[in-house]
Amino acid sequence: MIPIGWFVETSAPGQPRRVTSKAFADYVIVSWEPPEDGAEVRGYVIGYGEGVPDVNWQYLEGHRRNVTVKNLSKKGTIRG
Repeated sequence: MIPIGWFVETSAPGQPRRVTSKAFADYVIVSWEPPEDGAEVRGYVIGYGEGVPDVNWQYLEGHRRNVTVKNLSKKGTIRG
C-alpha cells in the first residue's frame, strides 16, 4: 500500500502506520492509520495477488482507513 497524489507535490507523504489485517474464510480486512508527518494523503493504492502483490489493485480516497479484499479462496487466491 502506498499513498498517492494526483498533483505535483513537493514531497511525498510518509508510509501508513499501524497496518493490521484480519483474515476470514474468503476475505481479509486491512486497516491503517495515516502517516505521522501530517502531509495530505490524496489516496492509497492497495495491491494484492497470489505470489505477486500487485496483480490486482484498488484505489481508495485519502480519508479511508481500511479496505475489505473479497473473493479470496482458502489458499489466499482471488476468485474470478
